[in-house]
Amino acid sequence: MSTGSRRPSLRTRVAVVAAASFAAASLGAGLGAAPASADVHRGVNGCFAWSWGDGNTSVTVYWHNRCQNKRKLKIKYSLGWTTKNYTAVVGSDGKGHKRFQTASIVSITDGGRA
Repeated sequence: MSTGSRRPSLRTRVAVVAAASFAAASLGAGLGAAPASADVHRGVNGCFAWSWGDGNTSVTVYWHNRCQNKRKLKIKYSLGWTTKNYTAVVGSDGKGHKRFQTASIVSITDGGRA
């Protein structure tokens, strides 16, 4: 019979640390921490390329007018019980962004020449 120490093997210690880390991360996610990977939505409508990511308390929409003339960007968003519209006039090759508090994006469209 061997008289070696009764310390757990390195593999066992690594497994215990990994399990503890996973449990701690799970608790953090349950307490309102940001998700590991939020969805990013990208698209093109008419002259506009746009993107926005799912946020916890707000959503920021980014856009770029890729045409050679001034255009209207129309964003329709929901506040849960109602929908509202936001319109921006964007110059040629113009970029911008708008933050929407506690909203979800319904649609983003090119409103035509301004």
